[in-house]
Amino acid sequence: MTLIQRFIAQRAAFEAAYVSGDWAPLGVFFHEDITYEVMNMPFHCVIKGRASVLAGLERSVERFDKLCIRTVGIDSSIQEEGANVLVHSGMRFERDGAPSTSARLWEIATYRDGLIERIIDIYDPGTGAEFERWMAGWGQGLDPSYV
Repeated sequence: MTLIQRFIAQRAAFEAAYVSGDWAPLGVFFHEDITYEVMNMPFHCVIKGRASVLAGLERSVERFDKLCIRTVGIDSSIQEEGANVLVHSGMRFERDGAPSTSARLWEIATYRDGLIERIIDIYDPGTGAEFERWMAGWGQGLDPSYV
């Protein structure tokens, strides 16, 4: 299985966890010592360890994503470079009575022995400021943070 195929399987497991609320099956794709970093957004963070990463993903999804209408994978491109899978894509979130907010980002997954040891989400320039404006106007009750 190529790294891209592994990454696609991990994304499918994420979407299954999103629907079911059971995040444990996603853990089989991550090293125990995984590091997850979010950059260029107000909720930037570094999370270390499989259990902490899974808890952070669940926290963000429950407090932000599931309270919006979510569209992911807009104009996605994916490539493999060495031990890395690089994805550039967009996402959009909508709420009743509010304009949508969109973001584009690079997601870089680094593999070791077939498992992800590091994920970095790097949002495109300007995305953080635009997101802060949207949250100030329409984000009442939402919390996208992972920690």
